[in-house]
Amino acid sequence: MDQAETHFARAHALMARSEGGDALAEAAEEMRKAADLGHPAAANNYGAMLHHGRGVEVDLPLARACYAIAAEAGLAAGQFNLGFMWLHGLGGSQDTTEARALFVAAAAGDDGDALTHLGRMAMVGEGGPQDFAAAREWWEKGAALGDGRCAYNLGVANAGGHGAPPDFVAAYSWFQKALALGNASAVAELEKLGSVMSPEEQDKARAAAGAARES
Repeated sequence: MDQAETHFARAHALMARSEGGDALAEAAEEMRKAADLGHPAAANNYGAMLHHGRGVEVDLPLARACYAIAAEAGLAAGQFNLGFMWLHGLGGSQDTTEARALFVAAAAGDDGDALTHLGRMAMVGEGGPQDFAAAREWWEKGAALGDGRCAYNLGVANAGGHGAPPDFVAAYSWFQKALALGNASAVAELEKLGSVMSPEEQDKARAAAGAARES
């Protein structure tokens, strides 16, 4: 195991048994050492520690720089995190176009956070053109990967008729999938739709959701 990987492994071991305090500070220092030696995942993790003040003082510009190292190495999580900094202007300039481009790169690596954000940005036209079809495609990919947020967003899009006529059966089916994926917010939406859908429509939606889970 090379030196960078050794520091990275030590950091994770310290974090696993730490609830804060000196052990977390030691973990941050080990993560920094690994990052300084060019370990992309360590750079991303140390950036997150700087971003959220875990074991170190919050330093958004340095967190952004660490995320950039991870992103340039092609790490999907680093690409998302750097995009998030660009999106909200954290630790530097704000640029929604740059954020969207980074999310596209992260989505290629199946990053669920990136897919969730991309769908929203495409739906409202932030950082690029408004594209309802693309928004649904991003969320469909995320839902297929098991992301309950993406399934929930597809329910909202179908119920509200965003980019296509309203489809309560499809919406109900997506909310069912979101709930199965652990998104408790889908409960209220299912209740709302249930009050305006026939029992036959609900049965059809449940069957579609079941078929999707089995495929």
